[in-house]
Amino acid sequence: MTRRTAIALVGTLSLFAVATGCGKGGDASADDPKQLTVLSQYLKATPGGKVFYDEVDAFSKESGIKVKIVEAGEDLDESYETSLAAGKEADVVFVNLFDKTLAWTKNDATVPVDQYLDDWGLRDKAEPQALKEWTNPDGKAMGFPFAGFSWPVWYNTSLLKKAGVDDIPSTTDELIAAAKKLRKAGIQPMAVGGNDWSGQKLFLQISQSYVNKQAAQKLDAKGGYCASAGAMKGIELFTELRDAGVFADKAQGFTFDAMQNQYYTGKAAIMSQGSWAFSEVPDKVRGTTELAGLPLPQGAAFDKPTVFTGYTSTGFWISPNGDKKQDAVKQFVSHFYQPEVAGRFVADASIYPAVKLDAEHRKSDDPLLNSAINDIPQATTDAQLPDLHIPAAANTPLIQATSLAFGPGKDAKQICGALDQAYSGAQ
Repeated sequence: MTRRTAIALVGTLSLFAVATGCGKGGDASADDPKQLTVLSQYLKATPGGKVFYDEVDAFSKESGIKVKIVEAGEDLDESYETSLAAGKEADVVFVNLFDKTLAWTKNDATVPVDQYLDDWGLRDKAEPQALKEWTNPDGKAMGFPFAGFSWPVWYNTSLLKKAGVDDIPSTTDELIAAAKKLRKAGIQPMAVGGNDWSGQKLFLQISQSYVNKQAAQKLDAKGGYCASAGAMKGIELFTELRDAGVFADKAQGFTFDAMQNQYYTGKAAIMSQGSWAFSEVPDKVRGTTELAGLPLPQGAAFDKPTVFTGYTSTGFWISPNGDKKQDAVKQFVSHFYQPEVAGRFVADASIYPAVKLDAEHRKSDDPLLNSAINDIPQATTDAQLPDLHIPAAANTPLIQATSLAFGPGKDAKQICGALDQAYSGAQ
């Protein structure tokens, strides 16, 4: 599942009354140690959701523990916090590490799991980088990481060849040249969700082209773009790409869904997209898609085209209610940390694993996932992922600022001013 692209929404009442999922014998009792309620970002209609429901059902049959799944989408964090205030929160929350959830453990909305990682024998079963990303600045593990992601650039090689572009661009000059040929052939170059989080991530990836990862992390956390020579060079690079026509027309008004639609329907030849979407790609487009890193300018701070790689997509959080049912929660989380179970998410839902898996359990029939797991790490370098460092209060203003950046006529000074202003309420 993507970070915030689930389409089903639940209101507060849904948490208590109209939950869907396993264990149809009524709502799980808050006091029954043999019943769990799981608030989930995974939707049953998706490939990952189907595997999740299947494995929850298998767990219930094996353990005798009834599980009620409550589906939630983009408002999961708000729904959870509302239910928490009423003391009626789900026992386990299955959601990504992003925005508001970053503060849950610090604010006692969920319990730290450091001791459980050790006592339940799960620490050595998670990727070390995943555990690092799920540890907050106070040194507390916020949850059990489960799904990660690779976030490369996708290229429709059929459209590139149609426009006379023989090789996937590796430099920004090559990208600009490819964009001109694509436009001449009547094909939009790079589809972008310039009006939401997906465009924000692409902008921030481009803007850090001339700064090291430590400097990029500081910018993500506190701003200061106008005062950073490297960041200003990166923003100027972005405006150069924008003004050269690299991004699809009217990108500043597009959303993530519109971006996907442009690429999936063959109207655009390029997009920046995560591995969570591999299972959704139409077969016709899948067969012509190749993955690569974001092209770099001359003098960049990186030695290879960049991608985002992380393990923040989805994990298991324990609520205060769930902490009262440690035995049931231990069995539940441990079930999903089994290689054969985590491997099903790789094989059947093209989900990038945060659980350590051997070669056998990392196998997939999806060539895109195999490329992301095996090829991309060798051909690219990781850019600084902003998600863990942007303050929640700055996130929405930053999206507004980057949407402005995708619009025509805005220069680097205006853009950096809007970016820095986004942090004014987060200091």
